[in-house]
Amino acid sequence: MLRVILLLAISSMVVTTKEAGKVVISEKPAETKIFEVTQEESCYNYFQLSLQWAPSICATRRCHEPLPTPDRWTIHGLWPTSTPPYPNYCYIRNMGCRVNFTELEEQSPALFDDLSYNWPSLYNKGSEGFWKYNYCKYGTCDPESGTAYFKKALRETKKVNELLKDVTDRGPGAFKKINTVLGVNVRYWCRNVRGGAQILEQIGVCYDRDWNMMDCPHAKMCAITAEFTDYCSA
Repeated sequence: MLRVILLLAISSMVVTTKEAGKVVISEKPAETKIFEVTQEESCYNYFQLSLQWAPSICATRRCHEPLPTPDRWTIHGLWPTSTPPYPNYCYIRNMGCRVNFTELEEQSPALFDDLSYNWPSLYNKGSEGFWKYNYCKYGTCDPESGTAYFKKALRETKKVNELLKDVTDRGPGAFKKINTVLGVNVRYWCRNVRGGAQILEQIGVCYDRDWNMMDCPHAKMCAITAEFTDYCSA
């Protein structure tokens, strides 16, 4: 198993050396580390960008305010994916996975603000723990890793939101327009609510390794009557 030690920093110059079968990527000694994790090689076939519709989720769960405006999808996670078992936690566990978001905010405030807006935790006051969980579980399985992992998720989320901005019909079955607008089959997650209805909570948009949208393998569908919801309407 190829092991790669990644010591990554925003805007750092890196030096690559080989040590006993390992590739060590290090930064200038004077620069502060943001990510520090010893990655292991992972195997994946495609990426899945999981996006959540906050109004539906918060209609049946206790969410933390302020809530995202009900006109856009926010990020749940970006997952390098293969046939089960899915790759996750692609690092040497006893060496840990450390992410310093305080340094990220200081060194790249625009990126931090972008994450706060597009990748909010719906259940907790701060989002840093949510970002770290996703990075350590899934981001470490992305060969590029580091801030590139977050930037890719943000880039594709903005594209999806731009494409879906005119999908304003949220009535029964309207969610199927998402496939039509994006031109691919996405994955859907719905929740049963009182009266036997379903509300759409989440979609998964899939990409090949060159970042072209693709049909999601084994795409899940919701009931034909499933619909979007607004806050407090379920």
